[in-house]
Amino acid sequence: RSYLQNLSTRGMASSTMARQLSSIRQFFRFLYDEGVRSDNPVMVIDSPTTARSLPKYLSEEEVEALLLAVKMFDGPEGVRLTVLLEILYASGLRVSELVGLPLSAISGDGRLLIVRGKGAKERMVPLSEPATEALDDYRNVRDHFLSKGKVTASAANFLFPSRGREGHLTRARFGQLMKDVAVMAGIEARR
Repeated sequence: RSYLQNLSTRGMASSTMARQLSSIRQFFRFLYDEGVRSDNPVMVIDSPTTARSLPKYLSEEEVEALLLAVKMFDGPEGVRLTVLLEILYASGLRVSELVGLPLSAISGDGRLLIVRGKGAKERMVPLSEPATEALDDYRNVRDHFLSKGKVTASAANFLFPSRGREGHLTRARFGQLMKDVAVMAGIEARR
């Protein structure tokens, strides 16, 4: 406790102190498991509370700038970027939900998505008219991403297929693409 207090008075962040405490806990667990100690005194010490950072968001003008910038990308890549951004903006989906959408998530008329979210709960998400139009355009070029290189059999089941192990576009790749679009839109990539 005095060690953690010392870290606090030295101005260490609570996340740093939590990591330090975790290391100490693991060390004492090792000592207990090896029979060197008959108790683990660190188990009674509570971890410092860490502040959760607020989510980053963009203004409406910045989103409009992104939507304009994405139009500068040519071919199937540009069409895919457009639909990704339009659906994300229209629906409020988590990025992991968006990139992992199965092809079967699209309703017959294309105006609704059936999304399986956290806890395997399904919800219906309506799409805006621009998102629906972008989705129609994307459906015409989707095969380009299936024929591009070696694609797994499961990739054909995803709305945004990829050659990756998961079979669909990854969150990391989506982030890279959005940073490229942000730079073209004049928005700091870190945002």
